[in-house]
Amino acid sequence: MTTLHGSCLCKKVKIELPDEFEYMGNCHCSECRKFTGSDYSSVGGISSEKFAVVSGNEFVRIYPKSDQTELGFCGECGSSLFSKKLKTGKHNVRLGILDDVPTHRPSFHVFTGSKAPWNDINDDLMQFEKGPVKS
Repeated sequence: MTTLHGSCLCKKVKIELPDEFEYMGNCHCSECRKFTGSDYSSVGGISSEKFAVVSGNEFVRIYPKSDQTELGFCGECGSSLFSKKLKTGKHNVRLGILDDVPTHRPSFHVFTGSKAPWNDINDDLMQFEKGPVKS
């Protein structure tokens, strides 16, 4: 099993997780756009038990977005790190923080019904007007 490493912009927060994402996709909801400052957020979902902050946990700040989701970011540099899904026990890791290349690639777009009006999706990945994908 390959271990993936990741870090925030200032490198104070470092993470590790196995290269075992259960899904990878691009979320176009307005909340992900606000949290990342980008047109959409590319994430990989993995069991929270497999996700670890290996250094800099004191810099991780949590924003309780809802009763179902907490958002994690670096309090020093502001990097968006993950969302933690409390009811499903999953972490959605922001793929941009990975320092290593994962085996899989995003395979879908969710919340395309609320995507940024200037963003044209020009790939052949599955698209869902709402989300997330239920398996």
